[in-house]
Amino acid sequence: MKILHVDTEKGLRGGEQQLLYLVEGLKRRGVRQAVACRVGDRLFNRCRELGVEVIPLKGNQTSDLFRLGAVAKGFSLVHAHAAKAHTLAALSKKFHGKPVVYTRRVDYPPKLNRLTLLKYKLTDSVVAISKAVKGVLESSLPFLKGKVKVIYSAVDTSLAGAVDPDRVEQIRRELGGEPIIGSFAALTHQKDIPNLIEAAGRVVKEYPFARFVVFGEGKLRKRLQALIEERELTGNFTLYGFVEDVPNYMKALDLFVLPSRNEGLGSVILTAMLLKVPVVATAVGGTVEVIENGKDGVLVPPESPKELAEAVLKLLSSPSLQRELTQNAYSKVVGRFCKEVMVDSYLELYGEVLGG
Repeated sequence: MKILHVDTEKGLRGGEQQLLYLVEGLKRRGVRQAVACRVGDRLFNRCRELGVEVIPLKGNQTSDLFRLGAVAKGFSLVHAHAAKAHTLAALSKKFHGKPVVYTRRVDYPPKLNRLTLLKYKLTDSVVAISKAVKGVLESSLPFLKGKVKVIYSAVDTSLAGAVDPDRVEQIRRELGGEPIIGSFAALTHQKDIPNLIEAAGRVVKEYPFARFVVFGEGKLRKRLQALIEERELTGNFTLYGFVEDVPNYMKALDLFVLPSRNEGLGSVILTAMLLKVPVVATAVGGTVEVIENGKDGVLVPPESPKELAEAVLKLLSSPSLQRELTQNAYSKVVGRFCKEVMVDSYLELYGEVLGG
């Protein structure tokens, strides 16, 4: 078995981190593989650091299509990990003739056009990272009904051992504020950072020294910064930018908040749960499959700053509730959402697609 993974996304977001987890796990199991991705990008460099073969793509759909069509002939199976990668993998099948697997990570409906129908019909197996994503796919594309397999995103449980208490304290001093409430999210419409900004305005009335911080980058940075200034929150709310050292920055938080409009799963929640950081998230997409409200986290309606702020204030005022939620969350993650479970599930799927 030799797997060719394809991911044409820029940067290193949640989907790319999940791909790296899969690649690492398959490598330990002795599976031969390569990753086709944008040359020189973060994913490209990380794969090289891991000693995994990389196939450089230029980001030009036509040239990448023909390159993939030629290269994939030497592999058993092509696994696409993002929408544009799916297009390349499926349309190049005419040239390479190999089975195609696609993992869909978002919970909004695919565009219903001829290209979408064609690439899904050319795909041998579709994976959804949550039941929510599966439901959206099967309702949008009825011919997929009963053919979509759910394989949840995962977290690397060894991250807990990567936490450096001294570094955590250094980060807390750097961020300032008491308490520190944060989110790891791209600055996009989907992640709905304005929801968190508006909620922060309510929270600081009771906790004037609170610090809200968002780790991530995106096209909406200027617009979000303007909103922060408009709400007079410059001393309480920081758009920090992208960070590599996720475990220590996550552990430096008193609360983790995911304020999204929609989520395939919200895999960053799993990291917070593993590191025993209390979680407040919007009840969208797959987040309701990860968090049981009131047991291992708190769920609130999307686009509701008032209820988001109330949930944050409730947790801040109750350390005992925080301890209960985080212990339950940790137990759930190591049992159901660990990396090993995800890797085993994909190995089983590859076997099914390749006929055992």
